[in-house]
Amino acid sequence: MKDYTKNETYLIWLDSFLGLEYKHKRALVDFIEESADISEFIVLAKNYLVSAVGENEYNTLFSSAKEFYVDYVLEGLTKKGVCATTYLSKDYPQALVNVDCPPLVIYYKGDIDLLNGELFGIVGSRKSLPATLSVTERYVKELCAAGFIPVTGIAEGVDAKVLSTALDCGEKAISVVAGGFNHVYPKRHTEIVEKISRNGLVLSEYPPDTIPKPFHFPVRNRIIAGLSKGVVIMSGAIKSGTLYTAEYAEEYGKDLFAVPFSVGVPSGAGCNDLIKRGAMLTDTPKDIIEFYGKSVKKVKIEISPAEREVISVLSDGELHIEKICTALNKRVFEITPFLSILEIKGLITKSGNVYGLTRNDLEE
Repeated sequence: MKDYTKNETYLIWLDSFLGLEYKHKRALVDFIEESADISEFIVLAKNYLVSAVGENEYNTLFSSAKEFYVDYVLEGLTKKGVCATTYLSKDYPQALVNVDCPPLVIYYKGDIDLLNGELFGIVGSRKSLPATLSVTERYVKELCAAGFIPVTGIAEGVDAKVLSTALDCGEKAISVVAGGFNHVYPKRHTEIVEKISRNGLVLSEYPPDTIPKPFHFPVRNRIIAGLSKGVVIMSGAIKSGTLYTAEYAEEYGKDLFAVPFSVGVPSGAGCNDLIKRGAMLTDTPKDIIEFYGKSVKKVKIEISPAEREVISVLSDGELHIEKICTALNKRVFEITPFLSILEIKGLITKSGNVYGLTRNDLEE
């Protein structure tokens, strides 16, 4: 069990009351710092609580202001394998102090020391194209190789690709979830959350039994933006929830990057709009790595002459397999092996029978 100070334990206890609004909990922090024990705290705060939430709510808090109940709350976290850091803790991330409504308690599983690393947000749409997911995989690999720790959510699409890529490469990653640890959404990602907690860090600003509500997701994105020195938007429609992260990044003065998309691709329209409004265009991880004065660690990929011919045909954009055959004057069965090899190497991706490059610097 993690050792907590008196003030930390009282703040964790206070945060366990889900019906008490954030603004009231925030106002009570000062009373916690002034009190000698939990009973004195609740008495000192009586006038404020009665005027703010009423006599009944005060009585509920008063009846629970016992050391054994505080211990019960802490033991509940320990049994679930959850630790906490509070607004009054030494290990509370300073990057979150100035975000909108800084979390009073952050619940976590994993290595909280990762918050001292060089964090970079990588987010995108749940409904991303296969090509976007392949590009995301490359960004994660190269940014991690450059020393960044990716920060993302836990949704389908880009978020899941960020986390799975980091795990597969033996790298660390941070996931910020939008509900309590007992209610991971989507539920099928419970396993990946557990894997990240063993090989990285998972955060939530909500007690473990909190069921995620729709408004939790955009609010959660302020934490991703707040923790990160910069954020890259891999995909997003004009009204995508992903763009909330971009808005928070701009508000907090963080470096904002966006991947450009072809005209008419709905899942990329939001990225193009961000670029129009000043986000930095990135079509290769090198843009970000060099922006921060880091060196790009190139991984040599062996490409045969026949594979390079296919790459050359695809250099101007995605093509149906029949058009690739026409351009190379070959039949389908003759080029299928090379397409499969290039896909395994992560150099191309396909959607149905349409193929496209995942990177544009293969001639370098």
